[in-house]
Amino acid sequence: MKRLSILIVLLIFVTACTQEDASEDVEERITPVEVENIKKEDFVVDRKIVGRATSADSSPVTARTPGELVTLNVSKGDRVEEGETIGVVDPGTGESQVELQQLAVQQAEKQLENARISERQAERGVENAKEQVDLAEQASQSEASQSAQAAQAAQQQYEQAQQLADETKKLVEEGTVPEALYEQAQNRADQAKAQYQQLQGQKGQSSSAAGQAEAQVDQAEQQLEQARVAVDQAELQVEQANVQLSQAQDQASNEAVTAPATGEVSTMNAGEGDFVTNQQPFATVVSLNPMTVTASVTAEQLPLFEKGEEIEVEISSLDQKVTAKVAYVSSVPDDTDLYPVEATVGNDKEKIKPGMMATFLLPENVVEDTLIVPTDSVVEENDDTYVYHVVDEKAVRVDVEVLEGQSDFTAISADLPENAEVITTGQLTLSDGDKVSIMKEEDSDEAR
Repeated sequence: MKRLSILIVLLIFVTACTQEDASEDVEERITPVEVENIKKEDFVVDRKIVGRATSADSSPVTARTPGELVTLNVSKGDRVEEGETIGVVDPGTGESQVELQQLAVQQAEKQLENARISERQAERGVENAKEQVDLAEQASQSEASQSAQAAQAAQQQYEQAQQLADETKKLVEEGTVPEALYEQAQNRADQAKAQYQQLQGQKGQSSSAAGQAEAQVDQAEQQLEQARVAVDQAELQVEQANVQLSQAQDQASNEAVTAPATGEVSTMNAGEGDFVTNQQPFATVVSLNPMTVTASVTAEQLPLFEKGEEIEVEISSLDQKVTAKVAYVSSVPDDTDLYPVEATVGNDKEKIKPGMMATFLLPENVVEDTLIVPTDSVVEENDDTYVYHVVDEKAVRVDVEVLEGQSDFTAISADLPENAEVITTGQLTLSDGDKVSIMKEEDSDEAR
């Protein structure tokens, strides 16, 4: 009897539970979901071209004069600033060369002194010649004055003698005096005329002396000009000798070798005590700012690059995206039949190192004026692809055709209105027509 009572109680309990489950099934289930609006615009994707970061510049470190590297301040891998002292070179020999150049300077200065003495002498020669010209001109003027006075007196004597001869001739014709007296008077007149003509045709010796003095002035001025040229040449020789002396002194003294650029010491081929030359670099400094990103692209990818254009570059090892400027686009393929391209990247903190992988992110318009939905909203089931969009608080299934897809967004072709809300979370448990409730942002954050 007791066993029967237990069975009856169990039967009543099972019946009650069954009724409760049935009542719960009768209530319609509401699924909380998250939605996003679809967009209609061009679908742009990033074409990725893998390249590599390289140093933009490599500067050799070379001593100006050969000698012993007596001091070395850096090691391979150290960072240096432009102008920083890397090491000190002792040329060892060079004092004898300095002495030779000092003698050369002394000789050049002595030649300059002699040339200046000759110049001063030539200047005095010009002055003396000009003084001789003045004296000769004064003497010529005095002689000319005297000659003019003598000629004037001779003219008067000639005129008087001729007048007397003419008067004597008249007396002869009158028979007053004998003809011999006239002949004597005419002879004296002719002699006076000849003396007068002689004085008129004479040139003074002083005039000839003045011409010779002027010629001596020209000759003295030519000598002065030659002396001045000699002074200029001697001054140039002194200047050249001093330059050579300075160079010899620099070579004879220890030389501080400085960094030619800011960057990292990438090679070091010498140590303290080693002999270095002025022909072969003993170290190399690689500049890390800016860096160069290089890649080899196909002929189809070549139009994606344009010199001077800014392109986004992803440095995967740093999880960083930077902006690069295209510096070089080859129009000729290399040995691999690919086209080299280069872009420069600022690297102030020098985090980008040579050899790091760098990917060009090139935006390309793939599909024009299309519907774009979040990739999370697209459901693929067997051969079907669809999305759910919310209409009157219900999930409505719409079949779609995927035109192009990426991790975040997908371009589709579907019978959907613009700005329709598609379900991005909760769609995997839905069926067409299920009721849904759109979670607000705070609800979504709490659910997460």
